[in-house]
Amino acid sequence: DGPVRGVADVLVGLAEVAAAAGLTRSAVYASFTDRTALLDSLANRHTRLIIGRLARIAGGIADPAEQTRAAIDILAGWFEDEPQLAQALSGHLLPTAPLSDTAVVAAITGILSEGFAARGRDTAPAPTWAHALVGAMSSTITWWSATRTISREQVVDHLFLLVWSGFSGIDTPR
Repeated sequence: DGPVRGVADVLVGLAEVAAAAGLTRSAVYASFTDRTALLDSLANRHTRLIIGRLARIAGGIADPAEQTRAAIDILAGWFEDEPQLAQALSGHLLPTAPLSDTAVVAAITGILSEGFAARGRDTAPAPTWAHALVGAMSSTITWWSATRTISREQVVDHLFLLVWSGFSGIDTPR
């Protein structure tokens, strides 16, 4: 990732990425047709890393509330650790069309479905909730990353309270 960190800068082209990576322009152009293709590839790589972390949480923490808070913290941590890269890739991590779920949305849908089923609940809300969660968290974490008006712990706590209050309502009769 080191040589491509500069790709977050709007003015950086593939020639600059090639120079930073110590490659020829032709080598970079052989792999990526343009900057968007490079960002898509980088987004896919980081998506896999984020999903791997989410999977470890889902399998390693038994308490659903702790799982939820830890998952939110993963996203906040990624934005905190990689602010320029996260800003550049955030648009590539979200669905760009109504029928094009990203790997992040698909992973959260799966985690929610498994959690609902394990508790004897209907799994039908999982895709809706996954999209809502990804949208709310992405928007909030992007805002927080740019403004830093509150601490990481506070933004995670605020999002957790919002999300968890929605989860706790699953047992509320209609």
